[in-house]
Amino acid sequence: MERTSEKEDFMKDPVKDLIKYREFLESIPLEKYREEFKDVKWVEQDLPKEILPLASIFKHYWEDREFLDFEKWFEEFWKEINTSPESKKALEEFKRYFFNKSLEENDWFKKGFKARMYRTWISVLTQLDFCYMFEYVCAKEVKNLQLECNAELDAKGIDAKVNDIGFQVAKISQRKEARSGERKKTIITIPYAVFNIEELERKITSPRVKNKIRYQKILEAFHYYFKLLKNGFVVFSEEYLKRIIEHINDVEDVRRAVNKIMKELSGES
Repeated sequence: MERTSEKEDFMKDPVKDLIKYREFLESIPLEKYREEFKDVKWVEQDLPKEILPLASIFKHYWEDREFLDFEKWFEEFWKEINTSPESKKALEEFKRYFFNKSLEENDWFKKGFKARMYRTWISVLTQLDFCYMFEYVCAKEVKNLQLECNAELDAKGIDAKVNDIGFQVAKISQRKEARSGERKKTIITIPYAVFNIEELERKITSPRVKNKIRYQKILEAFHYYFKLLKNGFVVFSEEYLKRIIEHINDVEDVRRAVNKIMKELSGES
């Protein structure tokens, strides 16, 4: 285990890693998969641990920093669970229990499973963008902070951990907020904005909308704390992580900083 850790530390280059990771994120055909999988939601049940994808995703995209496209990763993962006796047995039992069919009958189950894996894949990639930007800011600011990020923590609802502070990335829209107050004292909810930018811009310019200032504030906060890649993938800005890192020695200071970001994204300040 120690040898592996040393290898990972030696291979890390936070600046180059972030650039490569962002290039990879920007290459994902989000619209293609959104259209392909929008109605494919028949494998939504809780999965047995033997066929969960988290360990595979973290290994490739965080530990090894090997940025496979989704098709390649999925086929590799599908092969992996079908060649492991324990995983294949769990997969067979899962399908028979919920669908009363075997794996060999047709490809409809694989298609449903693939859609489920894609949604998990995209969600974890979003979490990892937070982690890559965290390491990038630490490298630029010459701060020696160790960030933990793995499948075991994820299973506990923790996307990243620094010292004793856990972070959980949660989507927010213009209508629904992520409330950090509902979480455990040492877990901070990181608001991740999935705003409709075109709708915000329309409201700002519309003569029918009276409170344009609030929408202008929301849009300005979004562009300050996030960056929209060419394919529509929303990633964290350097400023977002700076706010967190400069308060990292006290969990309550971090919470206050994140709550301030939340208010700005809500157009309240």
